[in-house]
Amino acid sequence: MTEIDGKTKILGVFGDPVEHTKSPSIQNALLKDRGINAVYLPLPVARENLKDAIAGFRAMGFAGANVTIPHKEQVIQFLDYVSPVSKATGSVNTLYWQNSKLCGTSTDGLGALRNLEEAGMDIKNKNIALLGSGGAAKALAYAFMEIAGAASLKIFSIEPELWNLELKNSSLHDFDEVKKYKDSIDLLCNATPLGMHPNVNQSPVDKSVLGKNMMVFDIVYNPLQTKLLQEAQEAGCKTLGGIGMLNHQGLESFKLWFPDS
Repeated sequence: MTEIDGKTKILGVFGDPVEHTKSPSIQNALLKDRGINAVYLPLPVARENLKDAIAGFRAMGFAGANVTIPHKEQVIQFLDYVSPVSKATGSVNTLYWQNSKLCGTSTDGLGALRNLEEAGMDIKNKNIALLGSGGAAKALAYAFMEIAGAASLKIFSIEPELWNLELKNSSLHDFDEVKKYKDSIDLLCNATPLGMHPNVNQSPVDKSVLGKNMMVFDIVYNPLQTKLLQEAQEAGCKTLGGIGMLNHQGLESFKLWFPDS
């Protein structure tokens, strides 16, 4: 779009923080390319204000939205319907309308799989180590095991009590146990915010965990090259950043907002 007028539709991303997000540049480029009169905005919402934000979303007739940290799980209670994947994972990253009902789903897992496919990583029958226990981690876990058919999944979390997703061939571990399993890991995936701007000097694991035979996938996309990815490259690992996942999950969200475009 080139000009905002009385018919401009509004979309955005709810999160805290949202200063780092690249979603507005991606989605506004898509809107312009498709000739859709709409604008996509970063929408900072504190955790305690989420209920009011969703009420405002409804009242002002927003066309759709993405949801990011820390709201992916909390938002479910304010929706009319959630998709099967979101029911299973307890995580939503996309709000959309269907038959006047406010619906939620997650495109995170599908976005991750598309990104890995582009990088030449077929995770079927592979052993995966997943760092994190939040909404994104659960969406990825579901996609890895239920859609892509990975052989095994080990979830490492500093808050294991948050993990409530039951998946076959999966197990839950304390964060400091990662090194014990390093020789059996085909794919190490970081689904925590550790290393995200402005905390760019953080990494979720010590570099001694990184083995040259594993692929390291960090869903953090700002910065594009996280400390984890830098150290993984130095260790001889194949690496993949999160910008491709963001692009793919964003496109899947866009299809829900504008199915005829």
